[in-house]
Amino acid sequence: MSAQLAFIICTEPGRLEAQSLMLAESIRKFCGKLKDTPIYSFHPRVGEPIAIETRKAFEELGVIHQQIPINQEFHDYYLANKPLVCAYAEKNIDAEILVFLDSDKCFFSEPEEFLLPEGCNVRMRPEYGQGIGSMGANDPNEWYWQKLYEICGVKQEKFVNTPIGNKKIRAYWNSGLVAVRRSAGIFTAWKENFEKVMHLNINPPQGIYFVEQSLLSVTLCALEEDVSHFSYAYSYPLPLHNRLIKEVRLKNWNEFVSVHYFNLFYYDDWNSQIKKLSNLNKNSEKYTWLCEAVIRHKMPRTSVMHRHMLTVRKVEQKLRAFNLNINLSSWMERVANL
Repeated sequence: MSAQLAFIICTEPGRLEAQSLMLAESIRKFCGKLKDTPIYSFHPRVGEPIAIETRKAFEELGVIHQQIPINQEFHDYYLANKPLVCAYAEKNIDAEILVFLDSDKCFFSEPEEFLLPEGCNVRMRPEYGQGIGSMGANDPNEWYWQKLYEICGVKQEKFVNTPIGNKKIRAYWNSGLVAVRRSAGIFTAWKENFEKVMHLNINPPQGIYFVEQSLLSVTLCALEEDVSHFSYAYSYPLPLHNRLIKEVRLKNWNEFVSVHYFNLFYYDDWNSQIKKLSNLNKNSEKYTWLCEAVIRHKMPRTSVMHRHMLTVRKVEQKLRAFNLNINLSSWMERVANL
């Protein structure tokens, strides 16, 4: 008899180990009736295994971890892990609903919306900001989306609104939280389109980084799936809290079902960064649990200088469009030994 629901995560050596452990702990502690949902962790590339301590902790949490060389062809592109692992899971895990989770997430309440209603094959969140998305004609990213539409056979245009800036862009969803009905074959179609575009070497203007995410969005359009949206309490983009439009901004920690914290806990100043989130009530046992877990897993490992260096590097990339070549970020990297 197949399970109703299964969680899928990727865990490779390094920072993902602590993130995956904290994610699994939060599921077991806060997810109510879904707290015992099977969690499948995949290490999809050849290389050193995760630490023995992490494997033991996974066993105690009931996490099924496997190192399988699922991502061989695109070994140097770690985000290829997502579509390849998801397609593998769709073929090999006997569950009605599969939920893929980025490891940089944490749960604080029962995720009832994972139980897709009849007739719903997929539920996601729109991407938080425009990013590589396109607002349509005259957008500098438009050529990329039109090319993907041509390759994947998209016949019907769809649009979503972003929670940052409320911009109307071509359907572009965040791939860090995806719930699908396994029988719909969505993950397999995603993998096939991803491989096709990678072989054609087609990248968004900003580089390869979001190829897999944009391909999932285009695949859903090509399949003409009616994508359901999670409510704002799911995968709440914590570091972006101050930038969200008022209508989607939450004010109490107890309202969160899950948060998406990106690199927040990677840096030494994580605690002060959280305190800068405006009008967010942190008088919650859940907030206290999170802070204690971050410290327990020794997640902050990097100087704040690294974040400043990345910010400078983004500015440099934009200036290159005007033939201005500045390499301040490289100097910062050398001086700080990043």
